[in-house]
Amino acid sequence: MAKKEINYNYNLKSKKDDKSLVVVIGYFNGKWTISTTQKVYVKTWNVEKQRCIVSTEFSDRINRESRKVNKFLDALDAAINKYMADIYLNPKDKSYFGTPKFVKDRVKLAIEDLVEAEKEEEEKKAITPLKFFRSYVENMHKKVDAHTGRYIADRTIVHHKTVLKRYEDFFAEKHLKDDFSVFDLKFQEMFMDWAYTSKNYRYNTIPASFSLLKVWLNEAARQGLIKDETYKSYRSKSVEVDNIYLTEDEISRLYALDIPMLKSKGVIDAKSTIEETRDLFIIGCWTGLRQSDLNHLEKALFDVEATEPTITVVTEKTSEKVKIPMHRYIKELYAKYEGKFPKMRDKSHFNQHLKELGRLAEINDEVIIKENRGGKVTSIKYKKYQLIKCHTARRSFATNLYLKGAPTISIMKLTGHTTEANFMKYIKVTREENAQLMRQFFK
Repeated sequence: MAKKEINYNYNLKSKKDDKSLVVVIGYFNGKWTISTTQKVYVKTWNVEKQRCIVSTEFSDRINRESRKVNKFLDALDAAINKYMADIYLNPKDKSYFGTPKFVKDRVKLAIEDLVEAEKEEEEKKAITPLKFFRSYVENMHKKVDAHTGRYIADRTIVHHKTVLKRYEDFFAEKHLKDDFSVFDLKFQEMFMDWAYTSKNYRYNTIPASFSLLKVWLNEAARQGLIKDETYKSYRSKSVEVDNIYLTEDEISRLYALDIPMLKSKGVIDAKSTIEETRDLFIIGCWTGLRQSDLNHLEKALFDVEATEPTITVVTEKTSEKVKIPMHRYIKELYAKYEGKFPKMRDKSHFNQHLKELGRLAEINDEVIIKENRGGKVTSIKYKKYQLIKCHTARRSFATNLYLKGAPTISIMKLTGHTTEANFMKYIKVTREENAQLMRQFFK
């Protein structure tokens, strides 16, 4: 079958009003007329070029509309040519092929596809970054973590909500346009300056914020909402910070505190749950379990009657199954609570309790901590008890075993770490402690 060209042109349906619908009139074994769905200002239409004129004699708004129509007609030209080329190469129904209805249906289909694409593009433009981020975070509870095969953990969602609030405050205070175009190199500089000067944040707050921003923007890019990949260069790597660990002696002093007696003397509020905090912390110091696992001890298997008692836990974060030898303190606490351990209700409240417990146990060594806050590195002197927090338990567990000479790989089997690099961040050994540990190799 000889190939026939499709002859068509664009014309205005009417020139009587200010605006007119653009129609496509075609000739192919007959004449046909179809609406392009596009409307133009009559005064901008160039009959010869069959496009709108973009000129300084028209307002910016009219020129924007003209460019949009011209773009649509260019795309329609390309679509018509592609559709017809495909059909000529692979005609499916020769009795239908070549009829006016066939060509008209093809052009209609092209217009419908372009209108749908245009609609999707407009819908994307209506989605602002903050709206997108809020929707992402609000729906996180429905997402499954690809690494664990489980739904996103609550603590992860809380972290996302905290960082989202931080960006909402930043956009509001800096009067930023809520548009994906703001994520350029200037955005990184502005956020860092704001975080330091306005909020006096620690340095690691910044890369932690950028790390989640990249997660959100990667999803936005996947959905075609942002094409500029500048955001991928934002600093999202944290630096190691000074942290403490408690020695076995200090942990024992915490465990030995007679809290009922201190309550009776009025040293501790009689209604305080500080004893439960202490007991959970002690369990953390002798198991290395994360906060999420300490809060779900009912899922752990306590083999207290075995000759060598153990605790078996499938960790919340990594789904790793770990088996930990049971320290006598934990065996005693298991009996105390009859296997029904308390939970950490409020992390901030929990950490306040720990500092008070440390003070009562006279964990008073002076510690100098280097801190990068507001872009300035300073050395601050603390009493050791002032630095105790929930995660100190896990860090103490790993460090005390390391100082006893336990093999790194064996400790990692208990903590659930998969890389030595991440594990070593938990080891808080002073130069003096390291020298004492290494002395055995210099005899």
